[in-house]
Amino acid sequence: MVGIIETERQLPIRDNPDLESFDIISAYHKLLADDPELTMPVAAIEALIEALSQSSAKTVFETMDLIKTQSAKLRNAVRNPIALTHGTDLFQQYLVLSLKQPGPDGKETSSHENFEVVRQHLMRNGRLFAQRAKLARENIATIGREYIRDNYTILTHGGSRVVGTLLGRAAESIPGDARRRFKVIHVMNEARRTESNRVVAALRAKGVQVATIPESAAAYSMGRVNMVIVGAEAVTANGGAISRMGTYQLALLAKTLNKEFYVAAEQHKFGKTFPVDQFDLGFKQDMINFHASKTQEDGKDAIQPIVDPVDYTPPEFITSFFSDNGVLTPVVVAGKIIELMY
Repeated sequence: MVGIIETERQLPIRDNPDLESFDIISAYHKLLADDPELTMPVAAIEALIEALSQSSAKTVFETMDLIKTQSAKLRNAVRNPIALTHGTDLFQQYLVLSLKQPGPDGKETSSHENFEVVRQHLMRNGRLFAQRAKLARENIATIGREYIRDNYTILTHGGSRVVGTLLGRAAESIPGDARRRFKVIHVMNEARRTESNRVVAALRAKGVQVATIPESAAAYSMGRVNMVIVGAEAVTANGGAISRMGTYQLALLAKTLNKEFYVAAEQHKFGKTFPVDQFDLGFKQDMINFHASKTQEDGKDAIQPIVDPVDYTPPEFITSFFSDNGVLTPVVVAGKIIELMY
């Protein structure tokens, strides 16, 4: 857990700040750049907490209006806002629940004499919330290793931090539990080779035998696989998963060949997104562009596809989720999201 438990950052709380000088988009990108282990939802939450620390809001209404406004700025600044939105929605819900609590003297939180005390308390708890969200990865690794057996062959793809942690911990011995001896087939995406190489190198450093294959060999290799484990950018309200492009086709193959398909995802990725199909994610990826000639396709006015495309895996293709709340079926996940967000 070295490097995951960090000293809680203390943000200054100003009395008369100028929020106009605070750029939440820059803050969000800086958080991601400064901490490669940070997920997009948690970076969004921490950016909102920084915005709150710069604000002179004195009432519940002003605070919620601030959070909604800053959340909208973040959403509008990225092409794929799903993961980010799940983080901002979760933080708003957290604030709503917290602001319903009585102040230190038992009066309503919204009372003038209590609000600033409660606001500072919320901010410090918000930081703790974000830090606990990072620790969820280790909890998932502890839970998930129980499902990995000796001599298993596990297929995965992408550079999911939570999957990398899970597989890495499974390859380690812990008191009372020997290391698992398993193999990994890693499906390589040429556009993200550096990311995949990092995961592969980390596993090999722990003594795990890893085979790398191109995406075109996924169906060919699936017959040798005992289970598939993938990560997710976001978990949808119906118990599905939005993840790196190519995840859905792996799920289809696993279902066809009766292979267990697990998604490892922290609870802070759960959210209200409810897509009907691949083209109902709420933003355009422009992956399919028809052209009458190569000249049109390469022209300066040609629409460029999104840099990091994603796809949607419906719940019927997912065996279970490895989450920080345990191993959950898609139906249970959908129930958890209702509890969290409504």
